[in-house]
Amino acid sequence: MVKLYSFVFALFFSLISAIQISNAQTSVIFESAKALHDQAREGDEEAAEQAVDAFTNLVKAEPNNALALAYLGSSYAISARESSVVTNKIRYTNRGLRYLDQAVTLAPKNFFARLIRANVTANLPSMFGRGDTALEDMLLLDQLYSAAPTPQLAGPMLGIYAKLEDAAPKESDWTSKAAQAKALLAGK
Repeated sequence: MVKLYSFVFALFFSLISAIQISNAQTSVIFESAKALHDQAREGDEEAAEQAVDAFTNLVKAEPNNALALAYLGSSYAISARESSVVTNKIRYTNRGLRYLDQAVTLAPKNFFARLIRANVTANLPSMFGRGDTALEDMLLLDQLYSAAPTPQLAGPMLGIYAKLEDAAPKESDWTSKAAQAKALLAGK
């Protein structure tokens, strides 16, 4: 009986270790894919394709990972921007929007999923009809940030407040909110 308990304990420990290794590997894969995404955002066309591939594989492994879905959507949007073929621009944009919407549906209060979708949709041509989505996301980002302001979130909010100043100037005093975010970033 003692041997059975020892075996079960050893098996349990092995499974826990495997899960931790898997999580560590997933984290490394995510960071590598995010680095490719960031290179693509800066104009590296090859990195855009690689980011799509990397996040596609990550989403296959973790279909409920809202942040991976959001970055996959953004990677497709970047691929659309970089494409010289008009039909690909539309196809990649629509595919990206589907992943971004899926991410927000999966985790509606995830600050970074909303931030990514807000930034993508705010920069789309009006033919995609996503102006209301961008505004909705930016207003929710303000609510999420205002509820728990941190320096990590203050930086991205500066850009959001600048966009809100143009998109919804009467909704709030975005200039004051931006000043408060700057002060938090500066440690004041």
